[in-house]
Amino acid sequence: MGAVGAVVAGVVAVALLRGGAPYAALGVTAPPTVVQVATPLARLVVLLAGGACLGGLLGAVIARPTTGGGRALGAHGYRAVRRAGAAAGVWAAGALAAAALTVLGGTGGDARVLVAPDAFLAAAGALEEPAGFLVAAVLAAVVWALCRVTLSWRTAVGALPLAALAVVAPVVTGQVASAGAGHDLATDAAALAAVAGAVWFGLLALEILAPGPDRTAAARARPVVSVAAGVALAGTVVVEVVLVRGAWLTGVHGPLALVLLVLLVVAVVARRQALVLLTGAAGVAALLAAEPAPALAAPTTIQDTLLGYSLDAPTLLGLLGPGRLNLLWAVVALVLAGAYLAGVWRLRRRGDAWPPGRTGAWLAGCALLLWATSSGLGSHAMATFSAHMGVHMLLSMLVPVLLVLGGPVTLALRALPATPDGPRAWLLSLLDAPLTRVLTHPLVSLALFVGSFYALYFSPLYALALPYHWAHQLMFTHFLLTGALFFWPIIGVDRAPRPVPHLGRLALLLAAMPFHAFFGVALMGGGTVIGEQFFRQLALPWVPDLLADQHLGGGIAWSSGEVPLLVVVIALLVQWSRADQRDATRRDRHADRDGDAELAAWNAMLADLARGR
Repeated sequence: MGAVGAVVAGVVAVALLRGGAPYAALGVTAPPTVVQVATPLARLVVLLAGGACLGGLLGAVIARPTTGGGRALGAHGYRAVRRAGAAAGVWAAGALAAAALTVLGGTGGDARVLVAPDAFLAAAGALEEPAGFLVAAVLAAVVWALCRVTLSWRTAVGALPLAALAVVAPVVTGQVASAGAGHDLATDAAALAAVAGAVWFGLLALEILAPGPDRTAAARARPVVSVAAGVALAGTVVVEVVLVRGAWLTGVHGPLALVLLVLLVVAVVARRQALVLLTGAAGVAALLAAEPAPALAAPTTIQDTLLGYSLDAPTLLGLLGPGRLNLLWAVVALVLAGAYLAGVWRLRRRGDAWPPGRTGAWLAGCALLLWATSSGLGSHAMATFSAHMGVHMLLSMLVPVLLVLGGPVTLALRALPATPDGPRAWLLSLLDAPLTRVLTHPLVSLALFVGSFYALYFSPLYALALPYHWAHQLMFTHFLLTGALFFWPIIGVDRAPRPVPHLGRLALLLAAMPFHAFFGVALMGGGTVIGEQFFRQLALPWVPDLLADQHLGGGIAWSSGEVPLLVVVIALLVQWSRADQRDATRRDRHADRDGDAELAAWNAMLADLARGR
């Protein structure tokens, strides 16, 4: 608590010393002094409470033993979830206060905007960062409610992604989103660093501040802490390199960024004092968020402002070759490939075989994921509808097919140690969870897979998402997950929570085809440009006719979507044939063992019927 008090005092002192200078640099009327001081304090509360909540949830999931087959929380896990819930309540209140304070700061301290809901929401949306705090407040409140009522380990797992999104929301809508050139890389790095930093701080706090038995259990998560520390440091370096633009020793933002990086480096090395150092780093980060970065004043082009990078007219080689690195999906693809290879290596080390075809399918899927998001096609997907549709088809139709053919769940179940409270038991529990069974229900997965095409492009959602890099990343995530949920029960190597007979699988594919074809035809025949305002503002000289580019995207959706579905049908028929052959072989072996008793009984029944007639 002494460290927190010292950090709070330091934040207040710096805020008073700076006064209205940060607002003047942005050309905004300075709000009252109380707002100037309270804003970084609210940010500090959000950072510390968010980390404590995420750490508590991870402590319950990773470091805590469970009872009841992995469904009920054990004593340690229960206490960790309750601590996470208390932190989530503080987090929600702090995020709500931060939203109000940042709106006041952006409107010159006009308190009237706080009592007019429409004006407040309009200001929050225009300033973007307050909207991120509002999202964080809502998600933190949901996490608080879940932690208050649950005794289930699965619910703690389900609260984790909500907490992670709440950590990310204010970060990706802050200064990184307005940094001009390089803001795409900075946004991805900031999201990774924010989640990793929260995990780092939260697990350390759980280990150091929790009572003795809980502290011993939390120590099991130390490998996670080490990984999180490295990711947080690397991500922060990328963010500040983009924001500072070399001005490390001039102004205020650059020196503060150096102090932040020094604190993080020392925290990595000095483990005993890491929690105190991370608390200080949170204070510096809260101040940095209010200090205009040099990148905000740097000259920029319209492409740098909207995309984060400049584009040239596309060529075939340019589209197929390397493009702008998509940092987030590059990390995801490499982690997926590395984890899979580690599982294969573990099997082979103990003498077990693993089909090379599955390994090839998984690695091909990871490679295609990396290429689709970081090639020239991926770079243009942020700027033109046709390229976007090409990436959409790859991420929703082809990459998931390759990944589900890799059998990652089966590999994990074979490679992970069979301990009663370890990752293998946790995976089995999650596969049997009600939510998993609902999402993999054939009708639900079909509705998500097909319906998302129409819900995204034939509503305002796509146009609203276009200006934001984080929104593109959410779209890519949605494409990949819905595709995997749809194809897993159909051709996946892993046994689905809801097994579907082969005839039902074929029916699902045939049901999806007309909806997909009609979507492409509707785009080709549409007379209204989707997201016209964004594309007009971007004004790419090689796309003079936006409607023609949209029609091209519709043709890509129609043609590139039907071919993978036909390939899947062929693969399904092959699997069906092989399954029938295995069943026939199994019946023959059974008949050899019992002298074909089943056939003899059938013939006897027919003979009895004949005698009766």
